Amino acid sequence: MPMNGKQKDHDEQSSRSKKQNETITKLYRESEENSDVEDFLKDKDVDEEMPKEKKSAKKKREKAEKKAENSKKAKKVAKRIFLVVILLGLIGGGVWYFLQSGHSTSELGDLNGEDAKADEIYYSRLTGREVNNKDIVTQAATCIMIENSQAARPQSGLNEAGVIYEAIAEGGITRFMAIFQEAKPNYIGPVRSVRLTFAELAKPYQCSIAHVGGSDNALRLIRNNSAFRDIDNFFNDKAYWRIRGRAAPHNVYTRFSMLDELNYSKGYRNSEFNGFARIKADTTPEATEKKANKITINMTSPIFSPVYDYNPNTNKYLRSYVSGGPHFSSYEDGHTVQNEPDVVIAMKVNSVARVGEEQYADYTTIGTGDATIFQNGGVIEAHWDRKDADAELKFVDTSGNEIQLNRGQTWITLYPTNGKVTWE
Repeated sequence: MPMNGKQKDHDEQSSRSKKQNETITKLYRESEENSDVEDFLKDKDVDEEMPKEKKSAKKKREKAEKKAENSKKAKKVAKRIFLVVILLGLIGGGVWYFLQSGHSTSELGDLNGEDAKADEIYYSRLTGREVNNKDIVTQAATCIMIENSQAARPQSGLNEAGVIYEAIAEGGITRFMAIFQEAKPNYIGPVRSVRLTFAELAKPYQCSIAHVGGSDNALRLIRNNSAFRDIDNFFNDKAYWRIRGRAAPHNVYTRFSMLDELNYSKGYRNSEFNGFARIKADTTPEATEKKANKITINMTSPIFSPVYDYNPNTNKYLRSYVSGGPHFSSYEDGHTVQNEPDVVIAMKVNSVARVGEEQYADYTTIGTGDATIFQNGGVIEAHWDRKDADAELKFVDTSGNEIQLNRGQTWITLYPTNGKVTWE
């Protein structure tokens, strides 16, 4: 079986350590042997008969011999100190090797041939993707309201969001709530006002809600409830700016270098939520009976109703609109990429007229309803389920078992009961 990189490094280090130990042993033995020879010669000199000498000459000779003996002892001590220094240096080198290789000092037992302990792997609760360290799993999430009028396209940052909710804001115009946690793009917008539907969906994520004002019922909810983290542009203008080339209100943008500083200053440093159930890493998903290469979600006019084309080469869904044209995300330098989520979900919801604003509607996200999940080129007919305002949204099969979603970006479209989802 071929060795992986860590095992190879470990074996090479073990071999080097063995050779170094043999060298130390050899040096030490040579030192001991030299000392034994010196002791033998000394004893031999003492045992041999010596001619009679004068007292002064004898005293002078004994003094010289004592001096020579002290010198020999000093050399022996120096040799042993030298060997100890070499040994400590080799041990220190082993420690350095393990630290540089990403091991802890508790793993130095590997020098004796013990197997290296595998590094623990951490996964994002938002996307299910592997992340660099444990802190990212619970770092603060941020929910950003992003406009979808024609004047707002192409938007920025949508392609890097972990989860995106899409719903009608008013007059048939849709809006997005893009949720970020591990990804922190530095060009996001246009940021627009919040709606009650999105505020209710945001609550279980414990996310900061980035927006520019909002409907009265949404603002009453998030401003008068400590469970919400409100980072409205109206009161935190240093975390937002207006770009050139677009007229208001389609030009408010933000970046995470600003949002992180704002969140930190307010004490919004962690978010605790479970997220959607995800398929285990490196697991081949089960094939579905129904296939879908093209998905259409009729939720409003053709300008806002999305179309997805499945790309089997990437296992993603290229997003466009019924009216034609790809849906792009734009970077600050001007280059664009087509949005392509890993999972597409169509979620049927009931509309509720706003009190005092009957011309507008919000959508029910508590309870249960029909849902259609698209992933791996297949179709899963399911149900959405959310027990109360604090509960996280779940997608379950006909038996009530939670459905495992692919790891990666999940795009969820809330369409009204007079809408329709089709595929081919």
